[in-house]
Amino acid sequence: MDPRVQPGFLGTGASLMSDLSLLAYVLLIAPAMLVGFVFARRRLLRPHHKGVMTTITLVNWVLILYLMLFSYSRGVVPGLSRFTQPAIFLPTIHLLFGGAAQLLATYLVYRMWREDAQVAAARKRGEQDVSRYWFRPAKPLMRTTLGLWLLTVILGVATYFAFYVTPPARAGDPLEATPEATPAVTEAAPAATPEG
Repeated sequence: MDPRVQPGFLGTGASLMSDLSLLAYVLLIAPAMLVGFVFARRRLLRPHHKGVMTTITLVNWVLILYLMLFSYSRGVVPGLSRFTQPAIFLPTIHLLFGGAAQLLATYLVYRMWREDAQVAAARKRGEQDVSRYWFRPAKPLMRTTLGLWLLTVILGVATYFAFYVTPPARAGDPLEATPEATPAVTEAAPAATPEG
């Protein structure tokens, strides 16, 4: 059975994948983001910071492509004309910040791997000064990425609670929960993907 629509285990009405995603972001991914930040502050860039950042970025892509695109396209896109309702604007704001964080993180991971390859090739050629291969604007971009990722995690948790802990609709509301809409509307919540 598809875990994106199978009932979850937290007792909130969320799908299994939404529950797992929420716990993954709160207990693993957001703390790993902070660990990556600590590695960077302590100048443990290779392999520590680079490994953590690469792993978070890849895990985020898996969750985005498997869960969040599915949920957003099924549950939010059809209702975009009702943007003022929480079931529409929370996941959309989450998507905007999370998308920016994820694209920026992907670019930074690419730059780290590229920089390492260029430095290794330069050293193999016998170059002593490899500083011209360093990606100088990395620090402010990484701080921006961390901030966006963490904001995305907070927005994801808020979206999860808005949908599953607080009922998203009243009787007669156009977005009243239906068996086919409930999992799809709300599963976009736990991303991140600081983001977060």
